[in-house]
Amino acid sequence: MGAVLRGLMARFSVEITPREAPSLPPLADVLPTGTAVYLTFLPNTPWEQTVATARAVREAGMRPVPHLAARAVPDHPTLRRMLADVAAVGVEELLVLAGSLATPVGQFHETAQILDTGYLEDAGIRRVGVVGHPEGHPDVEDDELFRALAAKCRIARERGLDPYLVTQFAFAAEPIVAWERGIRAMGVDVPVHVGLPGLTTPTRLLRFGLRCGVGASLKVLRQQSGGLLRLAASPVHHPDVTLLGLAAAVSAEPASLLRGIHFFPFGALAATAAWALDIRDGRFEVDDRDRLRITA
Repeated sequence: MGAVLRGLMARFSVEITPREAPSLPPLADVLPTGTAVYLTFLPNTPWEQTVATARAVREAGMRPVPHLAARAVPDHPTLRRMLADVAAVGVEELLVLAGSLATPVGQFHETAQILDTGYLEDAGIRRVGVVGHPEGHPDVEDDELFRALAAKCRIARERGLDPYLVTQFAFAAEPIVAWERGIRAMGVDVPVHVGLPGLTTPTRLLRFGLRCGVGASLKVLRQQSGGLLRLAASPVHHPDVTLLGLAAAVSAEPASLLRGIHFFPFGALAATAAWALDIRDGRFEVDDRDRLRITA
């Protein structure tokens, strides 16, 4: 189990917003060189701010991975310009998603359309992440989610890109493990990076959890002995129970697609990174209650 935990955390990634970037501690002080730092799409953030943040992330020795939201791109010339902008600051990887806009601003409305333009590889993009929804999507049926996921992976590979999945963040391992088994059984075979919340406050976590539609995780947490009460009473949430559940699944199924952890720090970047590094470097033990305890 220990080796699996360290493996999942070996190349953990984090997500920040361009807006919060100026107030964060220097990335080189809290993250290992080469860490993937994802830049969240926010509807009211100018693309130029995302590009500037990507440049700063790169200059700090990290690997910037901007989100590119299809529904926020008005047309083909703009998409080419956006890709040229990030290529100019050394970006070689993107997370492509539909985006949270209810109404597209132009002719793109889904991820597959962006992937199929051929513009990404022309701009030097080599790897591309797409979003996985282990707990479903409020506006899309599960069968359609799978068909779209399979199509995105196929198109990315046909275009010479290296695809992988990044999931929504979750409070429990069970929905993620069940979803991974399902997509694997239906032919999807790309690496999965599991989204987990960072070491932030329970109030913030629950607010984002309800907003992001991770109801199945909240239900599992509620069913666990004192789960929600324990979360609400804790000054800081540690996703150790979820991480241990994921590690157990990987240990039991060598063919599992679960390969890494992607953190949503929600303002707690330094604490989240320190915790992840302790686990990556083996400074932990699993106690008799099946909880992780840092020994550093």
